[in-house]
Amino acid sequence: MLKLMYTKYFWLVGFLYFAIGTGICSADTLYLKNGKIIQSDNIWLEDGYFMNTMYGATVGISEDKVDRVQYDSEIEETDSSFQFDVWPFGCTVHQAINIAERNDIPLHKEGIITINKRFHPMVRKYSDASHFYYKTSLLGHFTKVELLFTPSSKQLHTIKITWSIPNARKSMLAKKVESMIVDKYGNTRKSGRQLFYDRTKWITADSNQIDMDIHATSISLSYLHTEFIKQGQYEAHSLKAQKVQAGATKDKNKF
Repeated sequence: MLKLMYTKYFWLVGFLYFAIGTGICSADTLYLKNGKIIQSDNIWLEDGYFMNTMYGATVGISEDKVDRVQYDSEIEETDSSFQFDVWPFGCTVHQAINIAERNDIPLHKEGIITINKRFHPMVRKYSDASHFYYKTSLLGHFTKVELLFTPSSKQLHTIKITWSIPNARKSMLAKKVESMIVDKYGNTRKSGRQLFYDRTKWITADSNQIDMDIHATSISLSYLHTEFIKQGQYEAHSLKAQKVQAGATKDKNKF
């Protein structure tokens, strides 16, 4: 990745500085030691440089020239009872990364294999992704937690928690998880046998959904926020329509 040093390419940083007022409605902010302020759609630390992107350019500013960095404002606190751990539904990818940093959670883009056990700012490099995960321990067992976001607005709509455990159907873990869900959300549930797993489904008072799937060697618990899932489906449909239209415009002379 091309890095433009602040000292060598002062004019470019200056341009970004003076361009602050051109309409970035949600941005991360770098406060430099010389008093200048730089806002960017995305800022992350890489090899001793604060990398930032704006208007298609990527600029690296030496860490020793930065006084502090302030990331995009956090999502407002809500009184919604439908939430898993520290993750509020509807938070954006930027906000989720900030939450991960505050809680030292080793959040990573899905598909990236790493042994990190603590938060790493490199994850900000993938803020345009819509699927993240981290590994932890829950109820005394190794666990993978996945966060899924809408494709365009990047809002959290689904959280999936998976335990890998032998003889899952007979395990005490399954009964414990079910008991905890019932205690919090009530006994409004429906159970059924699928082809390869057993599913128990809860519909919460605010019309959201929790699914618990018990396979032979794993247990998965999915929190699904109805409103944001519908938003994600709408965005996916819109993106597909745009892709088809772009293809039709490009290839119309071929027919």
